[in-house]
Amino acid sequence: MLLTLAWGSLFFPGLFALCTWGLRRARPAWSDSDCVMISTRLVSSVQAVLATGSGIVIIRSCSDVITDRHWLAREYVWFLIPYMIYDSYAMYLCEWYRTRDQNHRHSLTTFRNFLSKNRLMVAHHAVILFVLVPVAQRLRGDLGDFFVGCIFMAELSTPFVSLGRVLIQACMNEMAVVWRKPALLFHGRLWGLEKSLSACNSGTGDPLTD
Repeated sequence: MLLTLAWGSLFFPGLFALCTWGLRRARPAWSDSDCVMISTRLVSSVQAVLATGSGIVIIRSCSDVITDRHWLAREYVWFLIPYMIYDSYAMYLCEWYRTRDQNHRHSLTTFRNFLSKNRLMVAHHAVILFVLVPVAQRLRGDLGDFFVGCIFMAELSTPFVSLGRVLIQACMNEMAVVWRKPALLFHGRLWGLEKSLSACNSGTGDPLTD
């Protein structure tokens, strides 16, 4: 149990830090908010793939849906606890970076906005930590692991949703870069034209005053 908790505590934050670092190096034009948000989605996708794979293994190994057990059901629940804690913090970090990009300071208002916008996800994580974990590990008695595997399989849609949002955000950032270059070129030429006209006017003077 303790070893599994330790691995989960290292794996998910470490993967998040690695993704954020890689995105900042690969896409320096992206804001910190974009890098953190996309990294959070990528880690969520990885966790969902692991949960789905664990669920498939557990379901296939349980010939008797009432009594059969598989060690992966218990161990992955312990592995899931650090992820839920990490993901709650990562969602708050996304909100904090978003408000920082808008020149707002870190404050209690940021935390309230985070709770207001993510109340369902926070409730989801709380239910898993304080209801699902005790039931799966202690309160279900001698019942088998088949339905635990079914619960893990519920994560099947998460990679598609998360990666869809990642692609949308990546495309939006690329389009912003594409449109920013002509805009900067246009404003640069406009500024040069204004400077040239200003120089001409200062050199010839106003003919009405001569």
